[in-house]
Amino acid sequence: MVNFLKVLLMLLSLQCAWITNVYADNKIIVFVSILPQQYFVQQIGTDLVDVRVMVGPGQNPATYEPTPQQMAALSKANVYFRIGVPFESTWLDKIELNNEKLIIVECCDSIANLNDHDHAHDHNTDYDPHVWTSPKNVIKIAELIKKSLIKIDNKNMAAYDASAKSFKETLIELDEIVRLKTRNIERKTLIVSHPSWSYFADEYGFTQVSIEREGKEIQARSLVKLIKIAKINNVKTIFVQPQFNDRAAKTVANELNAQIMVLDPLAFNYVENMNMVTDNIVKGLAYE
Repeated sequence: MVNFLKVLLMLLSLQCAWITNVYADNKIIVFVSILPQQYFVQQIGTDLVDVRVMVGPGQNPATYEPTPQQMAALSKANVYFRIGVPFESTWLDKIELNNEKLIIVECCDSIANLNDHDHAHDHNTDYDPHVWTSPKNVIKIAELIKKSLIKIDNKNMAAYDASAKSFKETLIELDEIVRLKTRNIERKTLIVSHPSWSYFADEYGFTQVSIEREGKEIQARSLVKLIKIAKINNVKTIFVQPQFNDRAAKTVANELNAQIMVLDPLAFNYVENMNMVTDNIVKGLAYE
């Protein structure tokens, strides 16, 4: 009888160890809408999370539709970090129906919305989702991500805290670098093909003027007004976004004898990309 109990206890111990190991190998399955979010979550969750992105490189978050493979994977996800890009309003209800246990976290709840009423975004609302173009906003998003991961996986709280602290320090340094690079720029008008840089412009003292209006190409009267603004402000560079048609931007550039430069708000490596974006803005605004 004693030997039987010893064997039983040993088997139970082995079973518990196996369950613990299986659980330890299981990562939190996280879905995000865009590549910068994937970068944010990976910085904080490190190897404890499996982060999957909906809108891949070169794809447009305004018109994106999830694939059947993504919908199937979403049925097993633990958390979805929403950021307010257009396709979410169409698809998140369907995604929730597909996974009743899915936790949906609003990344922008603590961030004041900037809405460019003269150059509205095609979101059918007054909400401008491009909050991540300001590093200070990303600090708030990072804190929310950390708290959400800890709520799901409290046993790894120390790891999430440490990673979030390190990422926050990187973002503070990034903000200081951008501020230093842009502080002595005389020209402050950013003419952009798509209004993605409102939060960047607001943070660092620029004025964003968008060629696109409500997701539609600019009309003749508005084009004349925009060109007049550009000439008054001695604009010599038009900034375009690779996910959107740049035909209207080329028309404006031709009228101004201006160059075209690419700024991509949707690149994966956020810190590297924001440094490159800042350098391109500085070069573009200094161009004669």
